[in-house]
Amino acid sequence: MIPQNFKKYFWDTDFNSLNIEKHKKYIIERILELGDDEAVKWLNNVFKKDEIINTLKTSRTISRKSLNFWNLIINAESRRLE
Repeated sequence: MIPQNFKKYFWDTDFNSLNIEKHKKYIIERILELGDDEAVKWLNNVFKKDEIINTLKTSRTISRKSLNFWNLIINAESRRLE
């Protein structure tokens, strides 16, 4: 279930009908584009890293600015693991 305080990221959607499995890509896109630290932490706890990366690779709605930001973050995390 999506926390109620994230409703602000889905202002144009029937928040109560969102399903984490059914609307996975949409939820990931919104949080990556609009979410704060708390929302991103939640995202990382709920979804697999591969699901998030795949969404970044295939999304047509995430802005170029956000895409560049998340690519930098993911690459920095990968380098720390080496």
